[in-house]
Amino acid sequence: MMKHAILIGAAALALGGAAPRDTLRMVLVDVEGGSATLYVTPEGHSLLVDTGWPKGMGGPAVAAGAMPPPATSSAERIVRAAKALGLSRIDYVLVTHYHVDHVGGVQDLLALIPVGTFVDHGPNREVPPSGATAEQLTTATATLYPKYLAAIAGRKHIVMQPGATLKIDGLVLNAVDADGQVITHPLAQGGKPGVGCDRTTTKDANGGEENPRSIGFLATWGKARILSLGDTTWNVENRLVCPVDLIGPIDLMVATHHGSDLSNSPALLDSVAPRFIVVANGPTKGGDAATFDTAMASPRLKELWQLHYATRSGPEKNAPRNRIANLPGAPDMANALAITVDRSGAVAVAVQRGDMLAAGEAQAR
Repeated sequence: MMKHAILIGAAALALGGAAPRDTLRMVLVDVEGGSATLYVTPEGHSLLVDTGWPKGMGGPAVAAGAMPPPATSSAERIVRAAKALGLSRIDYVLVTHYHVDHVGGVQDLLALIPVGTFVDHGPNREVPPSGATAEQLTTATATLYPKYLAAIAGRKHIVMQPGATLKIDGLVLNAVDADGQVITHPLAQGGKPGVGCDRTTTKDANGGEENPRSIGFLATWGKARILSLGDTTWNVENRLVCPVDLIGPIDLMVATHHGSDLSNSPALLDSVAPRFIVVANGPTKGGDAATFDTAMASPRLKELWQLHYATRSGPEKNAPRNRIANLPGAPDMANALAITVDRSGAVAVAVQRGDMLAAGEAQAR
């Protein structure tokens, strides 16, 4: 038996080892309220969705008067997870949109690991607010987007629009929304009336124009269906399921917008009815109480998992403690969520300790 094996539910995720032929492996990397999710096929081909923060941003919260721990960047955490999964390169990086917690790690990542193809929604659509300060301009999408283009210059680059597909071995991504537009025809298993469409509300606050421009996709792996909408916002979500549910029932959902209540509309959650939800939140970002209530009311939900305990939401509005990767009152270990998805649709989720990711990186060297 290979050393440093990590048990996740009913499956064993061996660091650097081959996965069972029917198993898709995923890691929700803890980038402290940013976004970075790795998908790895049994053949060893990979997709990274978003790259977290730039170096120096997005570190763990530190108690007043305490010394901060040595900081690892988002890119370093991603590369640890990649090497723990046996990867020496990342084949595809999909940038859902150009906010700093999603695109900020691109340059750091390219300095640490080879990357193949970049996928995005096309030009930046967000302009800085009038009177923006110098500090605000530093992380504005208008500043970050040209840096992103410079970083990926000369590499293969795909602009993904609604209805487009991307195939990585048996993993098929179907873009359901991008650049503010949604698909016009239902996917397989979609086409039924959306649930609760007569009760939908609008929510025009979006946290920045790039959020509703996010690439959202349905990934299929055999019979399994995985929904990931980036930071797609409430009104666009409603267009995906009302009056007609264009997506259909899903097995696993990466909660939209870090579990923010600017997203995760009841119509969406009730229509696609995920069996598992994983939330890429930080201690004080995302994991909102209203989203927790909506998720828990979703008709088929079996398990809700979070990267962090949401300190703003209180104990009754968080997942059970054994389904939270990083708990309050303990050192932040950058624990991840490890997920296996079988072609039959079976899903298993477990906490993957940050020190085990580091062990996997050392083993891969």
